[in-house]
Amino acid sequence: MKKITALMITLILTFSTVLTVCAADGKVTYKGDAGDFIFQPGSEYSLTDLFPNFKDIMPGDSLTQKITVKNEASKKVKVKIYMRSLGAHEDSVEFLSQLGLHVEKSEDNSMAYMFDAAANETAQLTDWVCLGTLYSGGEVNLNVTLDVPVELDNEYSSQVGYLDWEFMVEEFPIEDDDPKPPQTGDDENPAFMIALAVCAAAVILILLFLRRKKQK
Repeated sequence: MKKITALMITLILTFSTVLTVCAADGKVTYKGDAGDFIFQPGSEYSLTDLFPNFKDIMPGDSLTQKITVKNEASKKVKVKIYMRSLGAHEDSVEFLSQLGLHVEKSEDNSMAYMFDAAANETAQLTDWVCLGTLYSGGEVNLNVTLDVPVELDNEYSSQVGYLDWEFMVEEFPIEDDDPKPPQTGDDENPAFMIALAVCAAAVILILLFLRRKKQK
C-alpha cells in the first residue's frame, strides 16, 4: 500500500472586498510509481490549495468547487484512490465550525453523497473512503459546496481557515479480464498503421506503372 498524505485546503473570509468567483477547478493527479500526488492550482496560502472559488467570501454565500481526481499512472496498473479528513487545524476550528461543507462524488451520471457537516469536522470522512478504481486516464469528480451563514459575526473578518485532507493510493496489476484503458491521442493503432502502409505501397506501384507506360 502506497500512501501519500497531507493535503492542506485553504479557505479565506474577508468582508472588505466584493465577492469574486474564479470558477477554476481543483485537480488531484496521481502520476504512479509511488510518486507524489500533484495538487493544483495552489495559492498564496498553500501550495496544495484546491479551492480558488472559496476566496473573498461573504456572509450568506453558497459556493461550489469542482475537484477532479485523476490517475495518470502507467497502463500496466490500475489504482484505488482513497480520501479522508483530519479536520481543521487547531487555530481554525472555531472559524470553520461556523461554515457548512457538503461533498458529493459523481457516479454513473449521478451524484453520490459523501460528506455533510460543519467544515471543521471529519464526520463521514473520518475513515478512508474509496473514490473508485481508476485505470490510466480515468478520473472521478467531486463537487464541494461551502455554505456561509448570513449571521456570521464580524469577529471572523479576514480570517483564514486550514483543513487537512489526506489521499491514499493502492496499485494493482492489470488482469486479462479487466476492461481496456481508454485510448489517448498518443496511442498507436498497429492495424491502422499496417493498412496505411499497404495503401501507400499500392499507390507508389500504380504511379510507377503509369510512369513506365507513359514513357513507352
